[in-house]
Amino acid sequence: MGKKRLLPRRPGRPYTSFLLLAVFFLTASSVIFFSLPAPAVPVVDDGPVVYSITVFAGQSRKGFKDGSNKKALFNWPTGVAPGKGGVILVADYGNNALREIRKGSVLTLNSIASSGAGKGGYKDGPVKDALFRGPNNMAIDKEGNIFIADADNFRIRKITPDGTVSTIAGGAPGYRNGPALKARFGYPTGVAVGDDGTIFVADRRTHTIRKISTEGIVSTIAGNPNPGYADGRGVMSHFKEPVGVAVYGKVVYVTDSGNNAVRKIMPDGRVLTLAGAPEHGFRDGSRAGARFSWPTGIAVDKQGNIFVCDSGNNSIRRITQGGSVSTITIRAGRQPHAGRQPRAGRQPHAGRQSPAAKSKGTGVLRFPTGIALSPSGDIYVADSGNNNIKKISRDR
Repeated sequence: MGKKRLLPRRPGRPYTSFLLLAVFFLTASSVIFFSLPAPAVPVVDDGPVVYSITVFAGQSRKGFKDGSNKKALFNWPTGVAPGKGGVILVADYGNNALREIRKGSVLTLNSIASSGAGKGGYKDGPVKDALFRGPNNMAIDKEGNIFIADADNFRIRKITPDGTVSTIAGGAPGYRNGPALKARFGYPTGVAVGDDGTIFVADRRTHTIRKISTEGIVSTIAGNPNPGYADGRGVMSHFKEPVGVAVYGKVVYVTDSGNNAVRKIMPDGRVLTLAGAPEHGFRDGSRAGARFSWPTGIAVDKQGNIFVCDSGNNSIRRITQGGSVSTITIRAGRQPHAGRQPRAGRQPHAGRQSPAAKSKGTGVLRFPTGIALSPSGDIYVADSGNNNIKKISRDR
């Protein structure tokens, strides 16, 4: 079976790549980037907070190579998650691998030999021997267990702190609730863990949000296999190709990618649209007026602000609890040579693109799909089209 990717039919192929540094600063309404051909330097603005963005790991081309952050190569990374001790985990989709970034070096957890040089497969056991196929995203619980949406294997996998990989749910493709190992997923792309250990899954192809209870039972908490766009309660609501999921308290947030919206599932089961609408666009503002283009990765900070990878607009969007949307915008300056440009894939009706789509350099995002927040407040982005991992930091 061929790979399914993050675009309307597949999670996508790289669109371009480039290498540079940039800085940006966050105001109450927006975050502004300045691209520079040198190491990132804060630019003072009237905004109260200053951030900088750098290439944390990877280069401007795809490949499969461990080593220093600067020399390592990724192939369409789609998920990031912060581990203990400053470790950053990466779901390297195109290489069917889980990578670990630790103290300036990148290491493949399931060894390059066992991963079949990127061919992928399915095998549980010690992580060094385990096989994955199309890992999309990851989440880590309080005990340090890692959960992976192993999309092309239609399974949710788990890695314990001692490095043992097991399958906790799924098997053959389809749609079935019940005991976890008998349950079926259509194409699980997003995974999140609640404080009580409940696992939430964005099941893209069945247009549903699934739950795996601590007792090992899979159920559908929102949406149904009939794609559409409707708020409502539980399975009476409709989604279209949801890709990302995050939990904040008892509220579940979902990037409803096919509907270009961000939805939330309340503790009582009600589904509400937080921002966006079922049309492509690029607009900040109120929840009803804001527009997205194929939103994917999603994360929530300690204050409840939601950060979204707006992949089709090559941007990161920020949504407050009140529903106000702002954008990390890009002001392109003079750029150095961008390097080899990977072959473009089909973009999901991106609509009006942000300035990021028209500029080059590593300070500019290119179809970002994964996002995570570290305990220190740093933001990590799987910049898929650039085949690298970006780090966004508040200047101390």
